[in-house]
Amino acid sequence: MELLEGRSLLWVVGLAAVLGCRQQGPGGFVRPRAVVDLSPVIGEDAPVRIMGSRFLKDFGLPESTAFHHTVSETPAYVADSRLELFNHVGPHHDAPNHAIKGARGTDTFPLDQFIGVAKVLDFRDRPKDAPLSRADFAGRGLVAGDVVIAFVGYVPPTDPNEYPSYAYLSGEAAEYLATLPVRLFATDMPSLAGLKNIAAIMAKGELKGSQAIVPEHYAFLSRNVPSVEGLVNLERIVNEPNVVFVGFPLKIKDGNAGPMRAAALVY
Repeated sequence: MELLEGRSLLWVVGLAAVLGCRQQGPGGFVRPRAVVDLSPVIGEDAPVRIMGSRFLKDFGLPESTAFHHTVSETPAYVADSRLELFNHVGPHHDAPNHAIKGARGTDTFPLDQFIGVAKVLDFRDRPKDAPLSRADFAGRGLVAGDVVIAFVGYVPPTDPNEYPSYAYLSGEAAEYLATLPVRLFATDMPSLAGLKNIAAIMAKGELKGSQAIVPEHYAFLSRNVPSVEGLVNLERIVNEPNVVFVGFPLKIKDGNAGPMRAAALVY
């Protein structure tokens, strides 16, 4: 409960009153009626399974990572593992130092920035490989302190020559959300940017610097507003009116991304 600050705390307290405290536990905790896992399984094949071969090849990234497992059975059974992870695949927090030299790492963010009452916006009907505009978010009742979850219905590519395809976030939309400011922006997009669009921009070589090439990232990163990419199972919460998002990134020193186990608490 200590983490649910401001309007999030008031919302939960009010909800408890409406429910007659029927599900309250120690300390007044209100148990959600469902907990929805918003994270895929992360295995060695996660990069290619989530991003597809073409993007990884074009950007010089490996298709898989390595999981090293050690098992000893003498004098007792003990299993240990050393895991190599691609920190920008699957649910993760993009830290400012991902695109801004010398900026903060994910380990410097307080946990209370990663939990709050969520508004889930359904953009599955929007054209793929086209940006979501400011108008797509303005007039939706968003206020400062909201957790905003944008559901675009991302489906990973299956053709090895295919790029990830989805409606992505425009710079103007990100600027609008970041200056409200929202508490956190989260999405099932594998990247806030359109990866096809980024590839085309980089091929032309006309733009320089993160503010010009990835303005949708820069809008959040430059203001220390957390953004979370790579969620799954959003179809299970898109019609739920009372949702609390929670996803705590790994506390990796100077991490430019923090992989997380994200979830939705449904009341």
